[in-house]
Amino acid sequence: MSAIFQSALKNYSAGKYRQCLLQLSPLLKRSDATTQALLLAAQCHAKMEQFQEAAGFYTRAAQSAPDKGQMLKLMAATMLTRTSQTRKALQAARIAARSGAFSTDAEETFRRCLHGALNFDECAAEDQRFLTYLKHGDNRYLAVEKPFDHITWCADEAINARQTRVPNTEAFTAQSRAERRSMPHTFASKIRLGYLSADFIDQHATMRLFQGALMQHDPEKFDVTLFCHTPESLLKRDGGLRRRYGRIVPIGHLSDDAAADLIRHHGIDILVDLKGHTKHARPGLVNRGAAPIQVAYLGYPGSATGIDCDYIISDRIVTPDTSKPYYHEKLCRMPESYQANDDTWRALPPALSRRQLGLPENAIVFAAFNAIRKVTPATASLWMKILKATGNSVLWMLCEDHFARDNMLNFVEANGIARDRILFTDGADYEVHIARLRAADIGLDTFPYNGHTTTSDKLWAGLPVPTMKGTHFASRVSESLLTALDVPELIAENARDYVALCTRLATDHAALRAMKEKLAENRFRAPLFDTERFTRHLESAYAMMIARAREGLEPDHLDVATLPPRTTPFRYYETEDELTRKRA
Repeated sequence: MSAIFQSALKNYSAGKYRQCLLQLSPLLKRSDATTQALLLAAQCHAKMEQFQEAAGFYTRAAQSAPDKGQMLKLMAATMLTRTSQTRKALQAARIAARSGAFSTDAEETFRRCLHGALNFDECAAEDQRFLTYLKHGDNRYLAVEKPFDHITWCADEAINARQTRVPNTEAFTAQSRAERRSMPHTFASKIRLGYLSADFIDQHATMRLFQGALMQHDPEKFDVTLFCHTPESLLKRDGGLRRRYGRIVPIGHLSDDAAADLIRHHGIDILVDLKGHTKHARPGLVNRGAAPIQVAYLGYPGSATGIDCDYIISDRIVTPDTSKPYYHEKLCRMPESYQANDDTWRALPPALSRRQLGLPENAIVFAAFNAIRKVTPATASLWMKILKATGNSVLWMLCEDHFARDNMLNFVEANGIARDRILFTDGADYEVHIARLRAADIGLDTFPYNGHTTTSDKLWAGLPVPTMKGTHFASRVSESLLTALDVPELIAENARDYVALCTRLATDHAALRAMKEKLAENRFRAPLFDTERFTRHLESAYAMMIARAREGLEPDHLDVATLPPRTTPFRYYETEDELTRKRA
């Protein structure tokens, strides 16, 4: 080890990454630079979040150390996934996955990159190859995908239930679950309810749905605490409603063990995990056994592999009786839709003009605003059939990645559709997002992972969102929402009928106008957006769980009884000025 390298290593250990790179510079310029020097340079760039430069050095290190080539190529790919260089990230991930022996991490990275690239031909072939391994029970492949990534493309509940990858922690065991349930606990007259999340800001999709219910819990019956591990970067984006959420206990700075101890110290009867297997989740904390009753809700649409929850809050559509064998949780089914919706703090501004949005005035505008990872080859093929059947139409699509845009346009052209019929847009602030949705004609859903908040937003904005029946939780969500909004005529039985339904709405202007009028009328009459009604149903669910626990009974499947239907609207329309004054 040279004196230069030793000195550079000292600077690295002291966190002086720039000085380290300066000292390494003469070594790195050599064509025969050592693997050690290249790796140290890569790590310095990674520490400084210079991911593209880090990827370059990991790639060079792979060339200098063929015996570690696959691992180092994977590191290069991982760095590139954190940049805007998505084309290079996919190329690097593909090389890493195919350059050596089977690697769970290399396969996972490649598949994640591929599903976000809208590279449909390769994606379809890879999914079919992967599905074959899953169906044959190859345990290596059952451990590849993160649960959330898996359910975005695979809608087979039997296969979903066999996935074994549990990110960031060990899966719970029958013994650990039994130990949690046997911990001494005293129930009080008022139910002590804890919510666990990293999304406690009013700009997050989860809270746009759930914040109204949080604020409408009955204080005479429920003592509510929010256990918050929301990152500081997200907290800065809150628009002011967070302060109305109630008691918030920060736990982001605590280890899983310490956070679980703190939750137990609060004597929580029911801990509701709002994350499951989504970003910033803390399954390790849930698996420490923080409460006698633990519940999965809202964040993750399916059985949360390896996370110790007694119940999952769902409904009879997203989890029919046939789903029960595939859930380690017991189903607690809401009587209408499982999804909370905020009817008070949700913006409902007037539509933006098409001229402002760059949309054609006299064409049917199909709006597709789901995350692009949900746009599977099957979804894209359905969209092409709809465009072909409706000549005077455009597809208005949320897609910020330019590599994905290029792939989408190539796919469209290969299907005989003019490229100018695809209009891309970027993300927008929520009020603008709702206002622009109101300028479209029809919302397009994704399969098998439907729009969730996205479908809800479109319906709130008065936009019809046809869907079709699915085969797992995530693929049945739009059906659940449409049923709760009392527009079952927007639910098709199969893909052929879905295309026909979208085509009929696009070509029958009277039918489309009538549907929009019905959506507007149902917005404040049907159960979907009735926050107070939903909250009372949710509280009934919690009371049922507590009643079983008090009697010493194990958790079991529960169906919440339906309240009598309303006979008058539950709310009136408020202008943006009124909402602004209320927020203040």
